[in-house]
Amino acid sequence: MTAYVGSALYVSWVHAAGTVVLSGDYRQLNYSPSIDLVEETAGSDANKLYLAAQKDGQLSFTAIMQSKGTALTTSLAEGTPGTLIWGPEGTVAANQKITVPAISMGVNYSWPYNDVCEISVTFQQNGARVEGVY
Repeated sequence: MTAYVGSALYVSWVHAAGTVVLSGDYRQLNYSPSIDLVEETAGSDANKLYLAAQKDGQLSFTAIMQSKGTALTTSLAEGTPGTLIWGPEGTVAANQKITVPAISMGVNYSWPYNDVCEISVTFQQNGARVEGVY
């Protein structure tokens, strides 16, 4: 299996007002899929037992803040529904493509005194993840 570096990542946010490419100045994208569990332990069970229930997930994205730019932060306003699409190795044919409907939880801003300014946003998964290829 061949390794690759994160700089090839392509990320876009598709929402009602259009599509914004997020990967231009990105620092990090994290995806944490999860699942709810229903406890089914009963009677004389010596160990807890669970049933898998609904799938879920959250994504977090961090990027360099751009001077005088509001289009990005406006498109990521809290409560904005949309779809995140990303290709870990870029968008070349046959590369992995992941699509997740999501809701933006809003932009967090960081203005450090002696460093580059950043934005970060968390997305709540809002439907089924689809894994495919470009």
